[in-house]
Amino acid sequence: MCSLDDRVVRLLTDEANRAVLEALDDAGSPLSIDELAAELVSQETFVVDELEYDECLERARISLYHARLPKLDEAGLVEYDPETAVVSLGVLAPVAAQWEEIELIDELLSRFETGIGDERKIGVLEGRDEVYEYARELAGRADEELFLIYTSGELLDEECLPHAERAIDRDVDFYAGVKDRSARRFFDRQLPEATIWEPQLDWLYDPTQPPTISRLVFVDRETVVVGLWEEDDDGAKTELGMVGDGRANPLVTLVRELLGPRLEHLDYQSDQFLDELPFES
Repeated sequence: MCSLDDRVVRLLTDEANRAVLEALDDAGSPLSIDELAAELVSQETFVVDELEYDECLERARISLYHARLPKLDEAGLVEYDPETAVVSLGVLAPVAAQWEEIELIDELLSRFETGIGDERKIGVLEGRDEVYEYARELAGRADEELFLIYTSGELLDEECLPHAERAIDRDVDFYAGVKDRSARRFFDRQLPEATIWEPQLDWLYDPTQPPTISRLVFVDRETVVVGLWEEDDDGAKTELGMVGDGRANPLVTLVRELLGPRLEHLDYQSDQFLDELPFES
């Protein structure tokens, strides 16, 4: 498992960097540094005096050339050629629909600015097997609560059952949102002590656009793995996992925020509670 350092997160949560990416996204094609600088100045400043405008434009060029573009290029957020002075969106640049989530991450990060150490890092798992093994490990670590969402029936099989049963035997509260109807029926029969329902993901940005959520495993509200499906041009799917560990971890906090305060009332286990979950019951 590799970790994303705070540098990448901070690049995405910097408003000036977001302005660069949004300008490139709006343009829909590569821009020269001069064109990009002019677009940024026009958005940020209403200048009447020609001399003042030229000064703002020059400062924007210098900032782009020496500071912002090299860092964004290194992170894969833009593609920048200093020889031709042409820049375009990189392969890792967020799409417009994701800005709301990025702004939420920005807010969450600000709450934990004093955090130190590994608790603030976000890990990445590459491949379905690696995500599966880590999810199994998390299930084995659960002390109080195991909260799952599976949107892909292909990720569930009978080998998952013993891990759930052992968690329940340890008096862990088990909750699973499962999209596949036959899988829900199977778990209802095999795990009568568990709470099973059909999830929906309208609490995120458009769940039909890649990358899409494949699974979410949330343990004791302080450790999480979020699986994502990525598709290539031929439609072949690859699963990646984002991992957060610790109550102050940005990803863990984001998941708690998105699932809503009703997570605090899971112990009630009433029909009213199930109706209020941010999923289809």
